[in-house]
Parts: sequence; structure tokens; C-alpha cells
Amino acid sequence: MHVGDLGLAEARDESILERARELDRIVCTFDADFHALMALSAAVSPSVIFLRIPRLRHLGFADLIERVGRQLHAELAGQVLVTVTARGIRLHGLPVLRPQSLPR
Repeated sequence: MHVGDLGLAEARDESILERARELDRIVCTFDADFHALMALSAAVSPSVIFLRIPRLRHLGFADLIERVGRQLHAELAGQVLVTVTARGIRLHGLPVLRPQSLPR
């Protein structure tokens, strides 16, 4: 499902994340802002797949998402941030914990 199918083509990233939570969906994006928003808010859902592969065409996008979904099915159900590059896949569990301040 595309954000445009939900009437969210012009929506703020926060609204897209909220709708994905409501629908129990995974966000797949080329935009690093989604990972940053999840980390800063200490959110526990939804899972987000960030594709860091330049010039990936629509057909390649769909194939890659399908492969990542099959490979990480259990992890995605457990709420994670996924970064996919040409070199591999990195996972971060949710919530992403902010570093604690060290006493001075």
C-alpha cells in the first residue's frame, strides 16, 4: 500500500508513522527522517525499512522489500528499524534508547 492510497501523499512524516501504527503496517522509505523521528520519540512502533540504495527503480524497490520482508519476517514483527544498503542490512530494536548523560 502506498501513502497516496491512504490520502497521505502530502502528509508530514509523523502523520505517516501514526497511520502505520494504527494499521499495524511497516513503513518502507528512502527518507532517513523516519529513523530519526523514531529514535527521537523513543517510539516502539511501527517498524521502518530505510533503503539507502541510490537510483533504485520501482520494480527493484518492490523486489528488495519482498526479499527483506521474507528474510526479516520475525524481526519486523518485533518492531525494528532496518537500514538496507548495497553492502547489507543493519537492524536496531525499538525503542532506540538515547545515550544517557554522564555526570560531570
